Amino acid sequence: MPSACYQCVTRCPIVGYVENGKLEKISPQYNSIRTEGTLWAKAQAGVNHVYDPDRILYPLRRVGKRGEGKWKRISWDEALDEIAARLKKLRDEGTPEKFMFHYGRMKSSTSKMVKSVFLATYGTGTIGNHTAICEGSKWVAQELTWGGHYDNWDFDNTQFILNFGSNVYEAHTNHNPVAHRLTRAVVERNLRMVTFDVRLSNTAAKSWEWVPIKPGTDIAVILAMCNVIMSEDIIPIEGRNFLRFCRVTKDVNASTDEKIAALKEHLKDYTPKWAEGISGVPAQKIVEIARELAIKHPAAIISYRGAVTHAYGVETERALMMLSSITGNVDAPGGRLKAVGPHWKYPKGPKEKPKARKLGVLDGFPGQVAFPNHHVSQLTFELIRDGSYGRPEVYMWMKYQPVYSNGDCKANEEILKDESILPFTVAVSPFYDESSHLADIILP
Repeated sequence: MPSACYQCVTRCPIVGYVENGKLEKISPQYNSIRTEGTLWAKAQAGVNHVYDPDRILYPLRRVGKRGEGKWKRISWDEALDEIAARLKKLRDEGTPEKFMFHYGRMKSSTSKMVKSVFLATYGTGTIGNHTAICEGSKWVAQELTWGGHYDNWDFDNTQFILNFGSNVYEAHTNHNPVAHRLTRAVVERNLRMVTFDVRLSNTAAKSWEWVPIKPGTDIAVILAMCNVIMSEDIIPIEGRNFLRFCRVTKDVNASTDEKIAALKEHLKDYTPKWAEGISGVPAQKIVEIARELAIKHPAAIISYRGAVTHAYGVETERALMMLSSITGNVDAPGGRLKAVGPHWKYPKGPKEKPKARKLGVLDGFPGQVAFPNHHVSQLTFELIRDGSYGRPEVYMWMKYQPVYSNGDCKANEEILKDESILPFTVAVSPFYDESSHLADIILP
């Protein structure tokens, strides 16, 4: 049976082998051009999830106090009727926003059917996610530079790899298709890869060169590299050509020379010596790698959580986009590419849908975040507890662990326990974890 793995967001194509009604094995989809017939061990071990002895098989209703661990098995009809009655009451009262749906990893048709059809038809916009603790800073930076997200890299055609904070050999958004292509490039073409990381990760260990760096200071090194390339006038021709398409000054009609002059002025204070004092990376090392990047074309410049999940993560990714741009490595063969995704037809639900209403608990406290493009859902419980921005009467989560995933786990637990704050909660989970332990109904 062809399917797609859901052990991570990569969603690799798989084939399940069923014998006598039981899933016996999961293997790669050998004809896949994306994964080239490869599949990592975690995906192949997915059989164990299906037959895990601790998997919840039936809906459960809490019968004791929240967190007391007392449950009663109920039918699907009983569970769905109770939830539907509560949702209908909110909708009939004109307050659909008091139904909050909070999800973690929800992709492809699941996302379309739940968000685009069910929640949109119901009328609630109080929909939380997990992106702010995942890739929010990287996405916002890319939206501010090339208008969207994600990025990917053409390792098959690159001549040099510069990596800031990504353990790409072990974990990445598109891990399986990316990691084996990177391995092939490094082994078969003897490709040089330089990795900046605070620790000697497996990726750093397998790189040609590992450059230790202080946590959260990648932006200083990146800006200093831009400074070297601009101040030494070693901008490659590919970079000059790409600058024609970049907005660098307020004047949309500025010439390439005017853009280069503006960049030089902007970067003049970000010297390698300045960056050394912040990052701990020797100034001469920054100069050497910047010069190498300028002459090796095309180059793939990688970044991920080690670089972007810090206080200046958005600016770090923006700086990296600038470095990629001035070296002509944006959306070019062998460089940093805007990723593509599939499109498919799916049921859209009613043509006429209500205008969504939402509580003000999704984007952090007023003035706290400049661009909450993907919400600030790790602070949702703080806003709910505050009470000034509304509170959901029905809180449902799916593929998410609100207690354990966000900071201040004890406070999250206390809020979920408090029925005066969250009157009714539903966990959509096949397992009994720290969060479903505190639900009123568990839907497996």
